[in-house]
Amino acid sequence: MAPLAAACAASEGDAEAADRSRATVNGSGTLEGSLHVLVAASLLPVTEVIAASFERQHPAVEVQVSAAGSSTLREQVLAGAPADIFIPADPSHLQAVRQEIGISGEPVVVARNSLVLAVPAGNDARVSVLADLARPELLIGLCAPEVPCGALARSGLAQAGIEPVPDTDEPNARALTTKLAAGELDAAVVYATDAAPDTSASPHGGAIVSLGWTAGTAPQASYAAAVLADAPNRPAAGTFVAFLQTDAVRGIFADYGFATP
Repeated sequence: MAPLAAACAASEGDAEAADRSRATVNGSGTLEGSLHVLVAASLLPVTEVIAASFERQHPAVEVQVSAAGSSTLREQVLAGAPADIFIPADPSHLQAVRQEIGISGEPVVVARNSLVLAVPAGNDARVSVLADLARPELLIGLCAPEVPCGALARSGLAQAGIEPVPDTDEPNARALTTKLAAGELDAAVVYATDAAPDTSASPHGGAIVSLGWTAGTAPQASYAAAVLADAPNRPAAGTFVAFLQTDAVRGIFADYGFATP
C-alpha cells in the first residue's frame, strides 16, 4: 500500500504523511508483522483459508485468526485484547467498539449467511418444520440469545409465531453444530453454511441435514469487517480488509456457502 500511496500523492511530503498515517512497513515497503483477526465462530473455516491466501501474497505477515461468539469477541476487544480487525456476525457489535475504542473508517460488509432448521443425519425424531421446535419431547438447540445466531433465530421464530423450547443455549454456532452432528440434539437452528454438505464450510460432512427455513423469509446474518482504531498493525489490517473485497476472496466465500455483496 505504501508504494501506491507514494505514487498517488501530490508531493513527497504528502506521500510521507500518508505512509505514517497508514502504518509501519519495512524498508522495502513490504507489509510485515503479526495481524490479529477476530471473527465470528461461523466464519472460522473460510477465514483460515483467506488468511493463508493473504500470507502467500504477503509472506512477511503472519495472520492469527481467533474465533468465538460475536458478543464474547466484543468484550475481549473492549477489555484490551490485542486485535487489528473485528468481523462479528452482526454489525451492531461494532457500535460498542466504535463508541469505546474507535474504528478506522467505516465497516465493510464482506459476507452474509442465512439460518436454517437442521437435524442430524437420519432425522430419527422426524422433524420437518420449524414448528417442531416447540415439541417438548424433542431435544432442541439454539445459540445463546446474546450472540447473533441466537438472537436472529429467536426473532425469526417469533415472527413465525413459534415459541421454541430449547434444551441448550450454545455460546456460538460452531458449538451448536458440533452437538447436533454428534446426535446430542434432535434439531437446531444453525447457519446454512454449517449444514451444507456440498461446501467446504461444514466440518461435519453429511452428519447434519438442512431442512431450510420453513416459514417466511430466513433470517440473515451480515458480517462486517472493521479495522480497530488502536490496531497494532494498521497497514496490514487495511490491506487485509481490502483483500476481503476482491473477486478472488468473494469466490472463496461463495465456495464456503456464503452470499457476498
